[in-house]
Amino acid sequence: MIARIFNQKYLLFLFFGCVLSRIASSIFYIEDIDSLRFALSIEEYNIIKLQPHFPGYPIFCFLAKFLFFFTNSKAISFSIIGGFSLFIIIYFTLKLFQIRNNTFKGLCCSALIFFNPFLWLMSNRYMPDLMGLAVAMASLYFLIIKMKENKYTLLGFVLFGILAGIRLSYTPLLLLPIFYHLFQNSKKSHLLFSFIIGCSIWLIPMIFITGLNSLYEAALKHTSGHFSDFGGTFITENLWGKRIINLISSVWADGLGGYWYGRSWQTLLLSLPMVYFLYNGIYEIKDKKLSKENLLIIGAIIVYLIWILFFQNIIYKSRHIMPLLIFIIIILNTGINSTVYDKGLFRSIVLGCFFLSLINITAVLIGQHKNPSAISNLKDNIVKNHDGQIIISNNLINYYLKAHGIKKDFINIDDKEDIEMLKKNKFDSLYLIGNYSKVFVDDYKIYLDSNYYHNPYVNKMWSEISAYRLTHKTDVQKN
Repeated sequence: MIARIFNQKYLLFLFFGCVLSRIASSIFYIEDIDSLRFALSIEEYNIIKLQPHFPGYPIFCFLAKFLFFFTNSKAISFSIIGGFSLFIIIYFTLKLFQIRNNTFKGLCCSALIFFNPFLWLMSNRYMPDLMGLAVAMASLYFLIIKMKENKYTLLGFVLFGILAGIRLSYTPLLLLPIFYHLFQNSKKSHLLFSFIIGCSIWLIPMIFITGLNSLYEAALKHTSGHFSDFGGTFITENLWGKRIINLISSVWADGLGGYWYGRSWQTLLLSLPMVYFLYNGIYEIKDKKLSKENLLIIGAIIVYLIWILFFQNIIYKSRHIMPLLIFIIIILNTGINSTVYDKGLFRSIVLGCFFLSLINITAVLIGQHKNPSAISNLKDNIVKNHDGQIIISNNLINYYLKAHGIKKDFINIDDKEDIEMLKKNKFDSLYLIGNYSKVFVDDYKIYLDSNYYHNPYVNKMWSEISAYRLTHKTDVQKN
């Protein structure tokens, strides 16, 4: 009875802690192009206009729009979703690995997830990744730990269908347990029907809003583009050394807050005890006999690892490692708890150093995240100081600036005809965004206007942007 009361109070405290802390760290600006698409979806959900891009993430977008009706704040709406998602992740991670929350191991695991720097940043970002991870962890629990109870297996299949409408790229994480049940369960039709119910929750409204033909065309275009053009898969980014190194960097530095070349020395204070605990965790796990449930979990991780290594943009976007991050945190937590009976001074110092460093790094990143990103600062500067200039940049930066209401003439740097037209007609007062000065060096005098920067460990995208003023050389000679 006492344990049950403690459990209820703990969960209530954890829930409000997750939600209120994320509301407090909300960001009130659009930090990148992906966040922009989801912010615009609150104003008008339109896959054709890439608000957001396919597959549309309808459940996440509709929930954000619902919350926005009450909060009248995009930042707060997305943070509420992030905080609630984090609570679900903690709850089902403990359930999946059968860790009681009223133990040191449970409290420690909760703290590792709660204070993880990457998960904290993602809980404030205008994106569905954390919500997708929450549904994926819940589905894994029902499909693996509750596999002997058919009603929970059916629920796992429903959540699998729902996940496709929140974060489609996380569905490979569930493929192994899904196929396991399809081969083992005699009531396959019930499983498939449950999956269809999960998909129907979001697919039918999306067809109604978008139209079947338009949705099909968008799906075809963006699926083809993801795998063969802009998706960052091994087909277009096939430098395997770079892919593997960036995967390791994403997990270790971005995900866990560990030291990497060029990063602050403070991360060493976290890295050293973290290596110690990870080593202990691996040593503790390797001698244990693996159950069927353990094998399914390990298999699910391997399938997802292969998926992102081949088919996700792991070079430029760290967020794809989040499902892996949870399982590494479990190893870390196992290592911490393997020393729980060691009451010596060394263990206390290492543990204290680890958690103080973790909280410090997370707090620093949160503070930096609340300050506008490089592209947001650039946008603000253009609004204040650059009247009448023609802006030249890549298509994504131009789209970002246009979406913020900047009324100027925009030229895509990849449009060779427009660039040649500018040179031929000797257009002056050009504003170049990005490292494209070599395109104009023969015809224009190039002056550095400003450099914009934010910490790439807050957000890798557009972390450093240079802007230039261009004056035609004939005008310079006349003066």
